[in-house]
Amino acid sequence: MKKLLLVLLLLLIVIFIGLVINTLLFPFAKIKKSDAQAFQPISNDSILSRLAGGIKIPSVSNGDPNLFVYAPFDTFKQYIAASYPLIHQQLEIYTVHSYGLVFKLKGSNSNLLPLLFLSHYDVVPPGSAEIKNKSEHVFRPSDKPLPPVSTIAEDWNYAPFSGAVADGRIYGRGTLDMKGMLFSLLEAMQKILLDKERPERDIYLAFGFDEEVGGELGASKIAADFKRKGLRFEAVYDEGGLILEKGSVKGIHSDVALIGCAEKGFLSLKVKVKGLGGHSSMPPSETAMGKAAVIMQRLEEQQMKPMISPLIQRFFQQIGGSMPFV
Repeated sequence: MKKLLLVLLLLLIVIFIGLVINTLLFPFAKIKKSDAQAFQPISNDSILSRLAGGIKIPSVSNGDPNLFVYAPFDTFKQYIAASYPLIHQQLEIYTVHSYGLVFKLKGSNSNLLPLLFLSHYDVVPPGSAEIKNKSEHVFRPSDKPLPPVSTIAEDWNYAPFSGAVADGRIYGRGTLDMKGMLFSLLEAMQKILLDKERPERDIYLAFGFDEEVGGELGASKIAADFKRKGLRFEAVYDEGGLILEKGSVKGIHSDVALIGCAEKGFLSLKVKVKGLGGHSSMPPSETAMGKAAVIMQRLEEQQMKPMISPLIQRFFQQIGGSMPFV
């Protein structure tokens, strides 16, 4: 027993020494402090009000086309048209498959490839327990009632479609995913127009409406429309990551911008096997269920190997430079 404990102790010492040596030798990037003034985001009550109003519209997408309720999506389209009249006056705007929204700002140099910024305005359901949502929508262009909203009361400090502004936060479905980005893009576009600036490149904004359930009717149709028109882009900017304030990530004593350069996808398979029928008293030597089980077992045993992609490796090199040795 003593020998075993001694071996374990020696093993721990070796691991500790290895960690220290690797930490010392790892090529962490040296973060240089810049004297440049950091970008100061513009924030005022009007901007907050426009975002909060968009949060109040329960644009919940549904994977079943027969259960998809489009009334909130009509309301949302009308809301942004009323909230950003300058954009609707000066930009080329059209819809794809009725609810996919595309905005185009014409640049000064048609020889340059355009830029594309993406977002979506559908959200996931807030929960499953039915309670009355007392929040009122600030914009309802018609008398058509919006669909009832379900939520789990104990999971929300404020109603999920209240758009409540409290304690330095905005509460509601879509604040992070993805109406916050959508309204940021619209606010930036409006500022360009107010400042009477004209970028060199054309700028496109494309907003889907079913991203949370696959995007087949939104992003996919918009992409097909761009392809038909022969459009190619210099760069495409999608959801990405978050910009976190100092202290948000333990061990990192600075602000952190998590730039998402890729996203792990998923694969859905339908396994179909054929086998002999028979009675339970005389089953075949190999049943259809047994064949399917073998396939499942092989899928489990032959999984893709985990790897650190070059982008993630670079991220570790960069982020490590902002962390203390310990």
